[in-house]
Amino acid sequence: MHISAGSPTRSIRPVPVGGEELLLVGGEGHRTGEGGDTERRYAALEEFAREHWQVESVEYRWSTQDNVTIDHVPYVGRATPCTDRLLMATGFAKWGMTGGTAAALLLADLVRGRESAWAALFDPFRLKPLAGGPTLVKENARVAGHLVGDRIAERGGRSLDNLALGEGAIVNHDGEKVAGHRRDDGTLVAVSTRCTHLGCQVRWNTAERSWDCPCHGSRFTPEGEILQGPAVRELERRPLDEPG
Repeated sequence: MHISAGSPTRSIRPVPVGGEELLLVGGEGHRTGEGGDTERRYAALEEFAREHWQVESVEYRWSTQDNVTIDHVPYVGRATPCTDRLLMATGFAKWGMTGGTAAALLLADLVRGRESAWAALFDPFRLKPLAGGPTLVKENARVAGHLVGDRIAERGGRSLDNLALGEGAIVNHDGEKVAGHRRDDGTLVAVSTRCTHLGCQVRWNTAERSWDCPCHGSRFTPEGEILQGPAVRELERRPLDEPG
């Protein structure tokens, strides 16, 4: 794997698929729900690839979500303080190959009842106010800004019926602000704009055709089904008078 030292970040690596070797190009990192026009981000990666290699075709494209802890150290250990029979490992922040290996060693020690010198460092219930305090304050302020500001900035002034094929947006339907989408076959679907985690207003992801929450990273299908937590409940569907 190779990664650029400058900005914008670009990474490349070979990937064996079906007996041949493809080139994986990565970059364009952004917070969930804060990526702007995500189609343009894919276009930028393709432009970079074509600039440096003779690209025959783009076979796959996708976005990933990298969970990051407040102090940027993964959580590895007991999932709850009440039991040692449910273990967890998360928050690798893009360093899953090294962090995952370290987590596997630590979890093996926990399962076998052996002491580990790393246990306190990775403890999911650790409290490090100096390392994580400023980040925690900043993140809570960002969430508060979305919770209030997004409702003001996106009031849903357009009508649901005005959506183009494949488009999604915060729109108005029968006097209610909804998260609306027009499928490729022309039918319409509308769901609640409020993420079921803590109530932030979702945003449309053009490239993935999903509703993304900018506060804590939950993602939903156009029909409101969960793609990514922390939300555990679907977005509420809004009834439509006719197919559209």
